[in-house]
Amino acid sequence: MGDIAGERVLQCPKCDEPMRQLKAGDFIVDRCEQCYGIWIDKGERLKLLKDKALVWGVDIGSPETGRMHDQQTEATCPRCQRPMQHVKDRAQKHVGFEFCSECEGSFFDAGELTDLSEFTLSERIRSLFGP
Repeated sequence: MGDIAGERVLQCPKCDEPMRQLKAGDFIVDRCEQCYGIWIDKGERLKLLKDKALVWGVDIGSPETGRMHDQQTEATCPRCQRPMQHVKDRAQKHVGFEFCSECEGSFFDAGELTDLSEFTLSERIRSLFGP
C-alpha cells in the first residue's frame, strides 16, 4: 500500500478527519487515519473484495472501533456532499455500510471490509435460503 500525492483530500464522513489516499493493487482507496473507515469509489467494492490480501492491507482498524462508528448511520458523502444511506450487504446482512446513491461510492467502518471478504459457508447458505 502506498500514499498518493497531489489528489483531492476527502473528509471522513464519520469523524470529519482528512482521509489518506492509498494505492491498493489497481485501486485507490481513501482511509481515515482517525477511525480507519474506508471510502471506495463506484464499481470497486466487489473487485477489491476478491483479493483478501488487499483488503487486509487497507482495513487495518479495530472491528470494535468500527462497530462503535457503525451506530452513526447519518453521513454525508465525501465525494459529492449528498446524504448517504445506511444499507446492509445483500448476502451478509449483519454488515451495514454507507452508500451514496448519487456517485455510488461506499464507506465502510473499520473491520467491515474484512468481514465481507470472509464470506463463510454458513453465510453463503443463509444468503440462499434466508435467515
